[in-house]
Amino acid sequence: MSLFLGKETVNESLVELPVKAFHRHLMALGASGSGKTVLCKCVMEEAVRNDIPLIIVDPQGDIASLALKGDPDEIQKHGTPLAIQEEFFEKARIAIFTPASSKGLPISVNPLRFPSEETPHEESILALDMTATSLTSFLGYDLDSESGRGAKAYLFTILEHLWQTGQEIGDIGHMADAVVRPPAQIRGSLFDLVTKKEPEEIARRLRFLTVGAPSLMFQMGAQIDIDMFVDRSDGRIPVNIIYMNTLNSANDKQFFLATLLRELYCWMLKNPSEQVQMLFYVDEIAPYIPPYPRNPPPKEAYALLFKQARKYGVGIVAATQNVTDIDYKALAQVNTWCLGRMMTKQDIARVQKIIESIDPVRADMVLQRLPSLQTGEFLMLSPDFFDDIVDFQVRWLVTDHLTLDEKDISKCLVPESRMFFDKYLREEKKVAKSQVAPSSLDHLEKRIKLFLNSARKGVSADSIVENLNSDAGKVREALQELVETGVVEKGRPRGGTKTLYWLQEFGFKPSMNIVGEILTVPIRIAQVEATRRARSLLDGGFFGKKEEIYEAELSYIPIWRILATREEKRLLFRKKKKFDTFYMSAQTGAVISLGKKEIVFRRLMKKTVEQLKDLDDDDDITFVPKLPNEVEGFPKISMGTGRIYRRLRLTLGVDPVSAEIILLPVWALKARHKKNRARRTIFMDAATGRVLSGKFRV
Repeated sequence: MSLFLGKETVNESLVELPVKAFHRHLMALGASGSGKTVLCKCVMEEAVRNDIPLIIVDPQGDIASLALKGDPDEIQKHGTPLAIQEEFFEKARIAIFTPASSKGLPISVNPLRFPSEETPHEESILALDMTATSLTSFLGYDLDSESGRGAKAYLFTILEHLWQTGQEIGDIGHMADAVVRPPAQIRGSLFDLVTKKEPEEIARRLRFLTVGAPSLMFQMGAQIDIDMFVDRSDGRIPVNIIYMNTLNSANDKQFFLATLLRELYCWMLKNPSEQVQMLFYVDEIAPYIPPYPRNPPPKEAYALLFKQARKYGVGIVAATQNVTDIDYKALAQVNTWCLGRMMTKQDIARVQKIIESIDPVRADMVLQRLPSLQTGEFLMLSPDFFDDIVDFQVRWLVTDHLTLDEKDISKCLVPESRMFFDKYLREEKKVAKSQVAPSSLDHLEKRIKLFLNSARKGVSADSIVENLNSDAGKVREALQELVETGVVEKGRPRGGTKTLYWLQEFGFKPSMNIVGEILTVPIRIAQVEATRRARSLLDGGFFGKKEEIYEAELSYIPIWRILATREEKRLLFRKKKKFDTFYMSAQTGAVISLGKKEIVFRRLMKKTVEQLKDLDDDDDITFVPKLPNEVEGFPKISMGTGRIYRRLRLTLGVDPVSAEIILLPVWALKARHKKNRARRTIFMDAATGRVLSGKFRV
């Protein structure tokens, strides 16, 4: 499969670019009038002949004329077979979409649509981040300013929470409501991101989008749907042209394209293909993916497409006058370059590095040829498919080449295209109507599971009702069903008065007061390193050890981290209630102190509180939250908070306030004497390599 682009200027041999080349994208460069747009339109015509669907973004109206037949006499006169025209229009279903307008097929964006369930978690977060970025920029914030970064983080946090809990955002107005009245579960963290007045300002700007002309971009026509764009149920090859001139401003175009790119990114993740399954073409891409530090709304998603689309069978075709106006990381993903006429030294200098990186031997020859190229003549560098530089003249288009105004669009649309896409508009209205109906029990159960999965702790039924904004009776009914099927567990922690619910897979232990994530010290010392360090502790001298390590096992020691108050004396004055943190074994009640080479579990305290060093005094000891089921061999907790509090009062004379369990990973390194086979175990913490001593159990 190949695309017939034209003929070589020297011997008139046919120039055919393999379809496989679009796994690595195509870029057309050249001055204004060099023929870049004609070349790219030729690529579009040939893609249809090769049964490849197209999504084309037409910012200025130069591409929409693909819907019009070219003059047969001119086509034949310039050597292009008329059979190509017949094949193109027989195969193609050409649709011209007009955002915020009914001049063509009206189309709208829903920037708040969440990624589907099939989208991997990491990519879903990335898609939500794209949404927050484009929306923040569209609202007029500078993403590099403090207020812009805060607004983006605020919007992202709300979007992420609603997505994780299975909730949906109906429209921009609902998003504005969520901004000023965010879910209770995240309210505290949100107000750390922005000033007190900022949420009202964000909501005010959002509501401006729901009134007058701006609202049309979100309300008129069917919403962007990539499945709709690739629908071939009528046996035709989709040619989707999005005519952007119906949008009022460059900012509107940027936002619309950003949303389209995000939808395309999510779609391709769900629909990978080893074959080229689509071409995506934007005429003059410089405004949308400029170099650092400019960061317009589409840039992040566009850069991702350049980097990843080839793995999913989506080829990118792009054109620009000035290569330095494009982010270099995107350019690095392009493998087929078509260079048109460039007259100025500055333009030639800008492409010099690219040419030298592709073909350093003939770079000078190419640079010298650029000013003398004729309109429609290009030098093609595609090292994966052509050993030499191909000097060719683009074939004559079989479609017309005009710049169309809005009034011309309706004339280009055939009735069949309108009829084909009417079904999507009708279907969307049905979906919108059905969303008004109450949620089914199955849907509510799904939302509860998503909410519990994001909460990662035991949650009361009242809290679920509040966060999901659902009927209390139905929530309790759904919870009962989930408990009976074993998906959800319920229980009360010691001393608790409310029944809590959590996903069974979390492995919570309410009898041990574990109904949430456990802070765990990360493992930094691998078994090999622990064994090496333990050698210095074995009996024997420098020239030989009498003992050997024969086994190593990893386990966890449960530790209570207690926040307590104590009186601090300062000369004649007393300063009450200074807060301190203390660590105690949850198995023996020993107070834990830190030495240079050991962690000591003390039952008999000889040091004062001020002299005591604990785990907080070592920067290498950090804590990571984990679910119990994520910890292999969860240890037994012998002493509850009541006994621990009493022992701490008696031992150190402090007043405990709260406590939580910490898990310390420990290597049990078993050693034996080489002659008498006597055995002992060296215990070493797996975070810092300190040896454990004193009263502890593993």
